[in-house]
Amino acid sequence: MIFLPETLDLDEAELALLQQEVAMAKPVKQLSFADLQLPCYLVEDESFELNGQRRAGVWYCYQTEANQRRSATQHVVRICSPLYIDAVTNSEDGRYFGRLLRYKDTFGNWRKWPMPMELLRGSGEEIRGELLAFGVEIEWKQRHRLMDYLQSFVPPKVVTSVTRTGWTAKGHSFVLPGSIIGAQDVFLQSDGISHINTIGCGGDFRQWQSLAACCIGNPILIVSVCVALAGPLLAKVHHDSGGIHWTGDSSSGKTTALQLAASVWGDQHFKRSWRATANGLESIAVALSDTCLCLDEINEADPQEVGSIVYCLGNGTGKTRANKLGAAKQVQHWRLSILSSGERPVNKVLEENGKQAKAGQLLRLLSIRANRQFGLFDDLHHFQDGREFSNYLKQQCARHYGHAGIKFVEYLISQGDEDFIETLSILEAQFTHTDPQSARVASRFAVYAMAGELASEAGILPWQSGVALQACQLIYRQWQTERGHGLTESQQILQNVRTYILKFGDTRFTDKNNPEEKPRGDRSGWYMDQGEERIYLFSGEELEIAGGKFGLTRILDALEEAHWIADRYSDKRYKKITIKGHGKLCLYCISPREEEAHA
Repeated sequence: MIFLPETLDLDEAELALLQQEVAMAKPVKQLSFADLQLPCYLVEDESFELNGQRRAGVWYCYQTEANQRRSATQHVVRICSPLYIDAVTNSEDGRYFGRLLRYKDTFGNWRKWPMPMELLRGSGEEIRGELLAFGVEIEWKQRHRLMDYLQSFVPPKVVTSVTRTGWTAKGHSFVLPGSIIGAQDVFLQSDGISHINTIGCGGDFRQWQSLAACCIGNPILIVSVCVALAGPLLAKVHHDSGGIHWTGDSSSGKTTALQLAASVWGDQHFKRSWRATANGLESIAVALSDTCLCLDEINEADPQEVGSIVYCLGNGTGKTRANKLGAAKQVQHWRLSILSSGERPVNKVLEENGKQAKAGQLLRLLSIRANRQFGLFDDLHHFQDGREFSNYLKQQCARHYGHAGIKFVEYLISQGDEDFIETLSILEAQFTHTDPQSARVASRFAVYAMAGELASEAGILPWQSGVALQACQLIYRQWQTERGHGLTESQQILQNVRTYILKFGDTRFTDKNNPEEKPRGDRSGWYMDQGEERIYLFSGEELEIAGGKFGLTRILDALEEAHWIADRYSDKRYKKITIKGHGKLCLYCISPREEEAHA
């Protein structure tokens, strides 16, 4: 029983409150060395008594051996603030182990960190740095004992760990830096507690839906939201990473479209800049796997790195790197839906650095003009102009964000073993194509349409059925028109040969019938006129240069398909032509057609 001093001058309310506080006060825990199996580690959440009053935390208790001069003595030293080892973590493939740490920060809040065991190598500075940064107090003189404590025992509980965000191997749970969607007991294991985390909710979901309603009548905005939602679908339909690059004039609203797409998953920091290295974007891609990567303003990127970045992000595989011992590190993998913006298309950025854009790059990141009736927009709703509409969208995105992506993942999980591939095949049939490359792009737009239609069906997007599909069909047809017909490589080859002739046709080619005429530069060939048509006679070596690093056979395939080969043998694509002073030469007779003929 606890007695209060009679001399306290308290009213009834104060006395009752004091009695309640005294009754609720916990007695200090009493411990004795006789109850401990020395040496041992002791973890206590509250202050306790052990040969004197001790603070909460991790303590190391041990006993020195007796000798002739002194008897055995018990000692206790504090290592750090409360820190528990709750479980063993193990990756889904059974290769990477760790420990699930539970610790109390400076404000008394409990937090968890799945710590990779590999961080225990060396002196342990990396681990101490992470724990200190997030509020764990470490006794400086006993810092070396922290590494011993973390390996002092193996907890019986085992939990699954993953090294990237997104779907787990079985597809029943979706891992985010700050939460897990689904029932599986799994944790995101990273080298640092401060894992990249821009995914999160803010504001009100209903207000965000009002914002999404403003997309109706604006196909660029609709497709941008569909691209952002498509990330979790990629694994379900076995699609690779890829996306869209909106191009257009400055201040036309491209950044607004990216901000709207970013609001599907997080706040304004979810949208990132192209001003980054390939290695830096690789780390971000891993942290955002199965969601969406929004990259603003390609002009800020290093032109020398754009090509490798596009390939890297689209392939979903990072570089193979060596560790300190020379062995290969674990290669990073991801799946991403990508949305980008810039004033210039990807191929123009690459050409600035003297590089020829490859079809694989152009198909992984589709350059599409975003110029509509009012900048980026077709329907301003009740706003006076595009600028006012754009400012409203940005302000609302900054206030309300992050709900749609999480709700969409929850909806996909609720569908269980739904055959999403069959659904996709039905949508793919509604996107016409004429060649394998356009078929590949058509399938991607079908995924975007599928994401928008599923989200509308789930009540996440306030759109009627068919809105997402129609917008994706419209933008896909626009891409077809801007690209032209035929394979992308063929279009590039024809453009290269045409540009070469326009640039050097009057200086490096001379009249075949005028042997006295000399070229004003290095000779590329000859020409001959047949009526109003001029035929250029290329050697194989010069034609390969003019075609642009595709190989002579591939260049000839494109020229033949476009009907640019004016004369040839029936079984060959060249013809032996007599050139005075040079004898008979095997030459390729090339006559560029009007662009409409092959566009």
